[in-house]
Amino acid sequence: MFSSVSNAVQRPRRAQLEELSRLNAQFRHWWADHHFATRDTGTKHLCHPIVGDLHLDWNAVTWAADPDLQIIVWSAEPGTPTHDALRLLGRRSESRCNQRPRLKR
Repeated sequence: MFSSVSNAVQRPRRAQLEELSRLNAQFRHWWADHHFATRDTGTKHLCHPIVGDLHLDWNAVTWAADPDLQIIVWSAEPGTPTHDALRLLGRRSESRCNQRPRLKR
């Protein structure tokens, strides 16, 4: 299933790459030489409507069996305002889940 999902996602990207290669000689050479930068870590600043500024670290984890599949892991350093804000959001979410009526099985 994951392979078919990955392929479905990749098809439009491949079509774009083929079109760019056909239309632009510079891109065609650049892409063929693979002169592009990849990043697997970084930081991101987000402004959340409830808790405000979040400064998050991210890591891209690639599955060895299928390098086209990645999981992005977001984290915050313990003790930082961002970490505290994420914990607050977690508590808010938890309390909302506890207030919802449960279905009887």
